[in-house]
Formats: sequence, structure tokens, C-alpha cells
Amino acid sequence: MSLLDRINKVSDNANARKAWFGLVVAIFVCIIVVPSIYVVTQMFTDWDGISDVLADSDKMSVIWRAVGVSFGLAFVVTVFDIIAGLPMAWIMVRKNFRGKNFLDTLLDMPLAFPTAVLGLSVLMFWGAPEGVDIPGLGLHLSTFMMLVLLHIIFTYPYMVRSLSGILEQIEPNYETAAMTLGASRWTAVRTITLPLFRAGLVTGFILCFARSLSETGGTYIALSILGVESTYFTGPTYITENKIGLAPNEATPEMILISTIMILLALLLLVAARFVITKMGIKTEKVWPELGRRLSRGAAPKLKDGLAILVLVLFVLVPSFYIFAYLADPGAIDTGKLLSTTGVSFLIAGVAVIFDIIFGIPVAIYIARHKDGKFAKILDNLVNIPLIVPTTALGVSLALFWSATTANSVPAMILVILGHISFTYPLIVRNITGAIEEVDPSYEETAMTLGAKPFQAFYKILLPVIKTSVIAGAILAFTRSLGETGATQAIAGNAVDTVPIYIVDLVKNGSYPEAAMASIILIAICFVMMMLVRYITHRGGPRHA
Repeated sequence: MSLLDRINKVSDNANARKAWFGLVVAIFVCIIVVPSIYVVTQMFTDWDGISDVLADSDKMSVIWRAVGVSFGLAFVVTVFDIIAGLPMAWIMVRKNFRGKNFLDTLLDMPLAFPTAVLGLSVLMFWGAPEGVDIPGLGLHLSTFMMLVLLHIIFTYPYMVRSLSGILEQIEPNYETAAMTLGASRWTAVRTITLPLFRAGLVTGFILCFARSLSETGGTYIALSILGVESTYFTGPTYITENKIGLAPNEATPEMILISTIMILLALLLLVAARFVITKMGIKTEKVWPELGRRLSRGAAPKLKDGLAILVLVLFVLVPSFYIFAYLADPGAIDTGKLLSTTGVSFLIAGVAVIFDIIFGIPVAIYIARHKDGKFAKILDNLVNIPLIVPTTALGVSLALFWSATTANSVPAMILVILGHISFTYPLIVRNITGAIEEVDPSYEETAMTLGAKPFQAFYKILLPVIKTSVIAGAILAFTRSLGETGATQAIAGNAVDTVPIYIVDLVKNGSYPEAAMASIILIAICFVMMMLVRYITHRGGPRHA
């Protein structure tokens, strides 16, 4: 009997299914949720230090200002991503053109960039940072505006991927049927397709908002290059600044307080946003035939597509890849060091993604299939927690938790892998949950009434339908792990040397050409891998409307 047959047989046992789900939830809570928020418990164990900070008006003013900058950035960037990401997702799913797979891969590439290099590249393109000889646009923008342009690159791919995953599952036949009855394409999309986008919109909002809120490495490097890292803070960079000189398992009262504030506020905001988006109605009763025809024909659709691609190129791709300008004057790199650190990074990311898929899919299925249940709602909110915790604070929290529970007996590499699992796991679950919510459960139920075992119904019916969202989540998780700096340093210090840490050290030392060349080599490796993944998992052709 093969392994698959054994799993099929076991899946038919209700008690076995309950035991498996119980194990999945226990792992989720004990390995991901509790370590992520362990730093909050320090509010009570170090209350004397916290109360001193609360009583210091100057320190509290800086903390609230940093929190305000973080939430303001996240809100502005997420709104931009929704407006610009929806038409781009439509192009990638419903349009067919030469070079589409190439562009599809380029969309994900900024996620694989070390965040420190993105900070440098964006400042090179839009401004004129000191120590950089390569000319850019030379714009004199405010610090906040520069951070907005940087965070767009971090978040935009999440929105496009989330919306694309949902759109892949919405049959264009519904729109075609409406158009055969006289509706314009714009009317058909507005009244039929957009109302089905809620799950993707919720997923995209959460991922983008949380990614911006927790961004650390690139933001800190950008502020350092601008020379304001000790006067202008976001929540995560304030934590980073206070972390300097501390051991991995140490945290100041200021770090503990701002982490707790950001976690609580972000949870409240995301719950409110989910409620608003899911309850929000799109007016479909009123139809404007003449307006619909004008927006569906002639120059309007071409203008919409052109603007979407222009935004992608101008605000995401060119600023991200501007670091390639250093190819004109390449710096010498330590090839052995680069390859060894790249191997470590790929190992960490690969193990994290495999873990995320195995233990994330059951949670995603439960949340999607029991979304009105209390326990499913609790799980749904808990999944968001590692996303909204600043990665440096997450690293500190994990270091504090595991040092307290294992007496520092766990190898640093294992701790780093567990840390990367914490902030990549929600990317898998969020994408798959949104996809499953759009799949009618009657398909699986019908298969089981015809004799299929529960696991057979999953991998023969459900999995092929949600495959694109699983792949999208895996790519997002892999690239997110590959580019992470803050959490790795906070967890292991200098004990684990990944390629982002190697590149960050080069940037901090002002070795911009060397950092650029190391990044370009890493980007090339990631690009080849992603193209290979897309080739292997190609579905045989996109849908058309």
C-alpha cells in the first residue's frame, strides 16, 4: 500500500481527522502565535520600566509619532495598491500577450530583493543620496513621501497576487452571458465580477497593510542614507534604533511598549477593515448603459491598461531594478561568501515554505469552510498577528520566548527557521483562504457521495482549483523569507549569516557597488528559479474575457 493510499484510508476516519486538525492548531498556536506575541507579556514582568516610559512625556511623544508615521504609511500605500493593483491583476489574468510569463515573474522579483538594497535603489532613482555617484531623478521629496515610494514596492506585489488568485477562479462565462444579453463589458464586470472580489480584496488589504506596518530593514537603511535614522522614526525603525548594542534576548521597555501598542492597534484596525470590506455593498441595481459602452470601447480600456502598466513600471520595476545601474561600474565581491550565505538563505526559506504549506492548508480550509463559526473567526484573526508584528520586534519576541523555554539549548539555525515560519505562514494561509472561499464545497461533497475519501476529494477536486493561489502564496512566502534581515538579526545576532545580512553589512559600510553586485547575482538566481516554477506549474493557458 502506497503512502497516498494510507493517507486516503486514514482520512476516512473522523477521529483521525480531528486528531490531525488538533495537531495543526496546536503547532500553529505554540510555534507561531505565542512566540510572536510573547514580547507583550514583558509589559507585566517589566512593569517598572514600562511605567517610567509612560511617565516620560518626551519618550511617549516620540513613540506616538513613530506609531502615527507607521499607520499613515500603511494606509496611504494600501489605498494606492488597491487602485493600481486591480487593473494590473485583471491584465495578468484576463489578457494574453507576448512576454506575459516574463512580466508575471518580474512582478514578484522586488519581493526577492534584500530590503536594504531596495532602500538604496529607491533613493538612487527618486533622489540623490550622498555617496552614490550614479545619477537619478534628483527629486527633493519629504522623508514621508520617500518612504511611501519605498513601501509601494514592498506591498504592490501582494495586492496583485491576492486579486489575481481570486480572479483566476471567477469564470468569465458569467460576464460573457451578461454581454450576450446586451450589457457592456464595464457593466458586466461592475455588476458581476467585482462583487465576487471581496475575499481577494480582504486578503490584499491585510497583506499590504501588515507588510508596510512591519517593514524594517529597507526603511531603516533609507532613513540612514538620508541621515535621519535617529530623528525620524517608524515603529519598526524605533525598535531597531533601541536594539543597537543589545543581545538577541534583550529588550528595552521602549521596545516592549511600542511593540504592544502597534500589535493592539493593528489588530483592531484589521478587524474593522475586514468588517467594512466584507459588509460593503457594490451598487449593482443602477446601470448606466451609455457610460458603460463608452468605458468598454475605444480608447478607454486601452488607457486603463496603459496606466496600469505605467504605474507598475514607474513606481515598482524601475526603482527596484535601478540598482542594476551599478553594472556600468561593478564592484568586486567575495564569491565564496555570497554563495555560502545564499545557500543558507535558500535552505531557511525552503524549509519554512514546506512547513507553511503542510500545516497552513488545513487551517485555511477550516477558516474558509466555517467562516461564520466563532472558532474560525478566532483562527482567522490569530493568523494576522505575525504579519502585523514588526519583524525586529518579532525576532526579539521569538528570542525571548525560546530562551525562556529552552534555556538557550536550541541551535540558532533552528530558531531562525522558526522565526521565518512565523512571518511567512500567514502569507500561505491568507492566499489559500481567499481562494477556497470562492470554491463551492458541493464539488467535494459530490465526490465523497460517489465514494471518494476526504483526502481524495481534497487533492483531486479542491487542490487543482486553488493551485494558483497555493503557488502564489508559496512564492510570496519564499521571497519574503529570502529578503528578511531584521528578524534574523534579532533572533540569532551574528550566529546565522544569510545573504540579506551580508548585503546589509556591505550597505552599512558604504560598499554600495559591492552590495549592488551581490544583489544582482541573487536576483538573477531568484529569477531563474521563479521562471522554472512557473514553467513547471503552468496551467496550460490563461482565461480570456
